[in-house]
Parts: sequence; C-alpha cells; structure tokens
Amino acid sequence: MGIILNPDLERRITEKVKSGAFKSADELIERSLDLLDQRNDAEPPAKPKDSRSIWEIGEEISRSVPDEEWAKLPADLSKNLDHYLYGAPKVEE
Repeated sequence: MGIILNPDLERRITEKVKSGAFKSADELIERSLDLLDQRNDAEPPAKPKDSRSIWEIGEEISRSVPDEEWAKLPADLSKNLDHYLYGAPKVEE
C-alpha cells in the first residue's frame, strides 16, 4: 500500500525515526495503531441516542418534580424571568 503524507506529517515521522524512538516508519505506524486500538477498547460504548423530542424529555423531568415544589414557583415567573435569574427590575402588571 502506498500512502501520500502531507509534508508536516512526513517530517514528524522522520524526526521520530531519526531520534531512535522507532526503527522505521512502519514500526511507528504499527505502535500508533496499537495504541489507538487500546484506547478504543478502553472507552465505554456510546450510549444510544434518545429518539424522544426535547419536549417529551422535558415532560418526563417535570413529572418527577413533586407538586409542592411546583407550588413554590412565583406566579409571575414567566413574566419576570430576568428578575428571578439576573436581578433585573421586576415587571409589574
């Protein structure tokens, strides 16, 4: 197999071989691939993507909040969100 490398990558490989860290470019590539395989084997499998919409996820979360906690929210929360979050002046009705 022939591989065409960009000049920077070719320079980096040549430097590693010349430094004595590797006997050849083939050895460097083989060890690099071994390390990549080890890293991939060590990573936990990806979680399956949730196919639900953001609204369905939000509804599920909101169902887990007890009614007494919902009752503690200010009645004007949507109107005065900036006030409650950032301390902006309160909007009066």
